[in-house]
Amino acid sequence: IKNFPFFILSGIFPWMFFSGALSEATFSILNQQNILRQFNLPRETLPLSSVLANFLNFLIGWIAIYPIFLFFNPKIILLLPFFIIISLLILIFVSGLSLILSVLNVFFRDIGQLLGVFLMLWFWITPVFYTVDMVPQKFRWIYNLNPMTYFIVYYQDIIFKGHTPALSLTVTVFFLAFISLISGFWFFSRFESKLLKWI
Repeated sequence: IKNFPFFILSGIFPWMFFSGALSEATFSILNQQNILRQFNLPRETLPLSSVLANFLNFLIGWIAIYPIFLFFNPKIILLLPFFIIISLLILIFVSGLSLILSVLNVFFRDIGQLLGVFLMLWFWITPVFYTVDMVPQKFRWIYNLNPMTYFIVYYQDIIFKGHTPALSLTVTVFFLAFISLISGFWFFSRFESKLLKWI
């Protein structure tokens, strides 16, 4: 892959946000259970605040790195609206998952411990260090089932390749983001009343 370090940066930054935010949000309710007991606040604010804090760091990182990509490929400035869109969508996607995992980790404490191993495996089946085209055809179905594939490829298209993402890819990331958010809020509201009994 030509300009391989830039290719890696375009994919690993979104992955680092995804894995870091998800890991912190999973433990957010258990780690801050005293706050829940002392104050009457919406419980979903704990995992969501963890995600937002990581998202802020994510944006700060891009502020530092984006000009480097811009120097080598000035036309990506035209794709800045797509960058804003995908960044908001990955935030929505991670927020939904964080709501689910933060609740599950209260009921099943091993989930938080197993998440690190799972994320490591998930990382290697996500096209950060290689393109999907490099994957043998018989294994492509794994990447098609991996939601992070679509977010990473979207970033690579607009930041590394300087291409407008395909409409099908845009529709897919919109779908994944909002399905995640809707599922997350449904799941959280379904079990929210039982949280204080288990922590």
